[in-house]
Amino acid sequence: MGIKLYANVLTVNYMAKKIAILVIGIVVIAIVSLAVLKTWPQGQPSVTNADFMFLDGEGPNAGGEFSRELGTNTIPIYLDDWSKFEPADDQWNWSDAFPDNVKEYDHSVLRIGILGVLAWNPANIPKWVNKNDIDGKFREEYGEFVMEAVKQAKKRNISVDVYLVELESNFAGHEIKENITNAWIIDWIKWEVELIKTIDPDAKIAIPLTPTEFRPKESLDNTDDHGKILLADFVERMIEADVSFDAFGFNVASGFYDKIDDWRDLKAALDKWSAIDKEIFVWAMGYPADNIDNLTFNYPRTEGYSEEWQKEQYLNSLRILLENPKVIGLSIDLYDYQEPGQKTPVHWGLIGGDRTKPETLFKRQSFDVVKEYWNDNYR
Repeated sequence: MGIKLYANVLTVNYMAKKIAILVIGIVVIAIVSLAVLKTWPQGQPSVTNADFMFLDGEGPNAGGEFSRELGTNTIPIYLDDWSKFEPADDQWNWSDAFPDNVKEYDHSVLRIGILGVLAWNPANIPKWVNKNDIDGKFREEYGEFVMEAVKQAKKRNISVDVYLVELESNFAGHEIKENITNAWIIDWIKWEVELIKTIDPDAKIAIPLTPTEFRPKESLDNTDDHGKILLADFVERMIEADVSFDAFGFNVASGFYDKIDDWRDLKAALDKWSAIDKEIFVWAMGYPADNIDNLTFNYPRTEGYSEEWQKEQYLNSLRILLENPKVIGLSIDLYDYQEPGQKTPVHWGLIGGDRTKPETLFKRQSFDVVKEYWNDNYR
C-alpha cells in the first residue's frame, strides 16, 4: 500500500512537471508570437500588390532628395510635349526625353497622350502639324510619334511598367473640337493602344480618367454622346469596345475640384470601382493643408483645412490603396499644385513653401506620416 501510494505520488509529481513545462512552453510561444506581431507590418498588402508603384507625379526627379527620402520607387516619363520631341517632320529630338537614372528605380511609368493636349494645351503640338485635320494627316503624324516614343524607350532598355494613355478622356475629350463624341474618343484610345502594343506586345496600359462621380455640379448631359460621362460608364464602354487596356486611372483633388470631405468618400468610390474587372491606377492625389489664400474651391469643406486634417487624409488614403489588390500604384504631388493661369498654388503638397526658393521649403506633417507608413507596410 505504501509503495503504491509512493508510486502514485511520483506519478502525480511527474504529471505536474509535464503540465508545468507545457504551460511554460505555451507562455513562451505566446510571448514570442506577440513580439513578432508587434514587429510585423500592420496592414501588409497582399501578394498581388507586391509591385505597387509609388511616384512623385511632378516629373522625373522633381522631388529631388525629398522624393528619395520618401522612398518613391517609380520614375515617371512624360512625353506630352510632342513639339519638343519632333520639332520638324521626322526630325526627332529625344536627348532630354528620358531620365538617365531610370535604373535607380524599381518601376517606370510612361505617359503619352494627346486628348488633354488638344483640349487644353495645343501649344505642345508641333506648328508644322495641322491640328484641324484630326482624322487625317494629324492622326497619321501623331501615330508615328507614339510608335517612335515607344521604340526609343525600348532602345534605351527601359522596362515600362505602365503606359498612361490619354488623360481625362471622359472629361476633356469633348473639348477637342465641336461635336466630338465619346465613341470617337474611345476609338482613338483603342487605336493608340494598338500602336503601342505593335512595338511592345507586353505593354500594360492604364487609361487616366476624371472621377466625375466626385463632381456633382458637373453637367453630365450626354445628348447624342457629346459630353462628360461618369468614370464607371466610360470604363464599361471601353470594355464593350474591346479596347485592350489593363487598368483605368482616377485622380483626387479634394475640395478644389472634387467633393471629397474625407478619405471615406474615396473608399466608398474605390469599393465600387474595385468590382470592375480591371486594375486601378491613381494618377494624382491631392488633399489641401490650408486655404490661406482663399482660393475658389468648387467644394470647400465647412470645417476648413489644417495640416492635421491633411495628414489623416493622406495616411488613410495610402492605407486603403495599398490594401486594395486592384490598385497598382499612386502618383502623389510632393509640392503644392499650381493650376496654369492661377497666381497662387493649392497647398496640398507634402512639402510646403516656394519650390523655386529652396530656403522656404518645409515638410508638412503628412510627409513623415506617409513616409513611415510606406516604409512600414510596403518596403
